[in-house]
Amino acid sequence: MSRMDLWERAAECAKAIEATNDPRIREMLTHLRTLWISFAHDNQAPGAGAPAEHVATLAEIHAELTRSVAQ
Repeated sequence: MSRMDLWERAAECAKAIEATNDPRIREMLTHLRTLWISFAHDNQAPGAGAPAEHVATLAEIHAELTRSVAQ
């Protein structure tokens, strides 16, 4: 996943945080947003970045959480 994609995921989390009234979902999205930002910062160094399996797992969690907010 590119650095720009990581920042886009963080922005999606921020929007979902604003859109939900569920404090549990908001807390999970806040932590997820922090991880996306961390991975984006780590991805700045050549050869750096999050392991693919971590990104794939977070992407699944991200999809589930943002989908639950959109419903």
